[in-house]
Amino acid sequence: MVKIDKQEATRVDRLHRTLDVPQADRMSNIRQLVAAVRDGIEHAGMLLELLNVDRRHFLYYRQAAVILGVIEFNARGGVLVTSLGQRLLATSEGSREERQVFGEAVGLARALRPFASFFAGEPLDLATLTRRLEVLTGLSRTTAERRAHTLIKWRRYLQGPDAAPGGLELGDPAPQIEALVARHNALVKQQTLLWLMSVDPRKFEAIVAELLKAMGYVDVEQRGGPLDGGVDVVAARIDAWGHRARIAVQAKRYAQPVGRRYVDELLGAYRRQQFAEALLVTTSEFSPQAVGAAHGEPNLKLVDGLKFVDMLAQHGVLLRVGRFGELKLHGA
Repeated sequence: MVKIDKQEATRVDRLHRTLDVPQADRMSNIRQLVAAVRDGIEHAGMLLELLNVDRRHFLYYRQAAVILGVIEFNARGGVLVTSLGQRLLATSEGSREERQVFGEAVGLARALRPFASFFAGEPLDLATLTRRLEVLTGLSRTTAERRAHTLIKWRRYLQGPDAAPGGLELGDPAPQIEALVARHNALVKQQTLLWLMSVDPRKFEAIVAELLKAMGYVDVEQRGGPLDGGVDVVAARIDAWGHRARIAVQAKRYAQPVGRRYVDELLGAYRRQQFAEALLVTTSEFSPQAVGAAHGEPNLKLVDGLKFVDMLAQHGVLLRVGRFGELKLHGA
């Protein structure tokens, strides 16, 4: 269940009730979002990576899914898949059956009623559709044109590809397989992060040390404890010329964003102890203040939870990549 705050829920609902025009171009992404909700993927970073969008565009896709009635908000601000959404997911991606369900959703969507004739085949060019949007919504010409492009792409998707000679339509299974693997990997990463946040802090430091070894660092030493001087793990990197560079690592097993305090603490230790590089690793993310404090420090790297799990999989620590690109636990 994807959790959102009440302000966002109210805003999305209000836009839906006032016939807001969709801004999400790819119907395949709308389907992927519905499937992610069904599968229980709720980590913000995982969702953005899954859809390959930024937060602003993610909200567009979520809004579009609400307008189409394939997901809905519950009383607690969570998102649930509707019966129409379940029917959508029961079809094959890119199939005629999927387009039929999407077409039904468009026809039922209150926000899209002013464009029913357009989706029924009314021959409107971009300029005419843009002008109609300006009149109906009060949007500026530039914004209305962008929304018109979205509606045109939706209609083109609903119409489907041109049939092969003889009227035979052959589906391509690749997109559906890729989407399935992508959702599987997002769920595995989310579960791995939840597990990492449950382990003892010393265990988390040990996993960070194990990753450094797998990445080729040498003389990896776990410090930790109250007298660690702001450094949990130390290691060395040897370049192609044989030059040895010492690195200081601070590991924060947190659920909440890591603040500037820890960036300043690590920078202090890095300078006092004359390390060549510093690395701040967390299971969470970094506050804007922490990111700002690290900006301009080329030898300091911030690694959030999503990046950390990616690195674990890339270097075969805890996770490994299967033959189809799917993530697996080591030994599975």
